[in-house]
Amino acid sequence: MKILFLHGLESGPHGSKYQALKEIFGEIIAPDCTGVKDEAERLRIIQTELSTGKETFLVVGSSMGGLMALILQQANPDAVAGMVLCAPAIHRPAAEALNLDNLPPTTVIHGTQDEVVPFAASKPFGKRLIAVADDHRLSNSMTEILRAVFEMQLTLSGFDKS
Repeated sequence: MKILFLHGLESGPHGSKYQALKEIFGEIIAPDCTGVKDEAERLRIIQTELSTGKETFLVVGSSMGGLMALILQQANPDAVAGMVLCAPAIHRPAAEALNLDNLPPTTVIHGTQDEVVPFAASKPFGKRLIAVADDHRLSNSMTEILRAVFEMQLTLSGFDKS
């Protein structure tokens, strides 16, 4: 199963989270949505990148990329096996139409000192939410992000992480 990384609004596809994921997990698919603010256009770019087959993905989304992971999952549920969302921007109007009840395995990591996406925005994720003492970039929480991706891979492979 491949990892799909979806970057944030003010970042690019090959930033620090991508680099850390690539170093540990190898090949990472990262569509370039730099400068694209419209969710429908971002979804088109992402779907075009994934149109190579019937693969399923573990999607790692950061900020706007977290929102896009949810939008992608609802538009193409068979393509998304699981998600790790980092400070997902579900405070944006596009999130109002999302159904957060029937998600595939999902872990959400959100900084309690986030100045961009309020921590409270992720509370609907309930027990799937991991609170970290960090800001929006989650620069000090890379270990938690990588652990969540590794554990998600185990879960999706049928191995119990305990």
